[in-house]
Amino acid sequence: MKFIYISKKVETCIEALKKNDKTGTTLAKKVKCIIESLVLGTAQHHVDKIGSFTKYGENRIRNCRKYDLGCGYRLITLQRGETVFIPFLGTHDACQLWLENNSRLKDFNTGAGRTIRVEEKKPATMISKKTERADIIMDVPDLFKNFSDKDLRRVFSGLTQGTK
Repeated sequence: MKFIYISKKVETCIEALKKNDKTGTTLAKKVKCIIESLVLGTAQHHVDKIGSFTKYGENRIRNCRKYDLGCGYRLITLQRGETVFIPFLGTHDACQLWLENNSRLKDFNTGAGRTIRVEEKKPATMISKKTERADIIMDVPDLFKNFSDKDLRRVFSGLTQGTK
């Protein structure tokens, strides 16, 4: 996925939850955490494990996922091509109604909202690790300048005898 689209209704609901009691604030943080993990690219697909999914998933709409946020709230995501849409956040009953009303949904009309580009995670290269090792190896000769060959033989012979 390359983009995440967050519906204006979802953003409004997040703000309303933040203004509620402690439970609402916790729910808003969970939603933000799910969105953040999608944006940071820690989940390369919207169904990767980044949150608690509902027990039976969602089969009414292709490439749809429901997240169980707790306290009777759900977050719905849809993947279309390289974009993950977050069209709805609400109570369990409101999500059921939204899914029933959109069960034949093939294309998603975005409407108002914002699109965020997903950060691509670059795998760590072996070259950088080799370079780090080379730097460490270059520092080692400085450490041994103060030791004589006699000292080194005594240390290493003691090490080999200790392993027998």
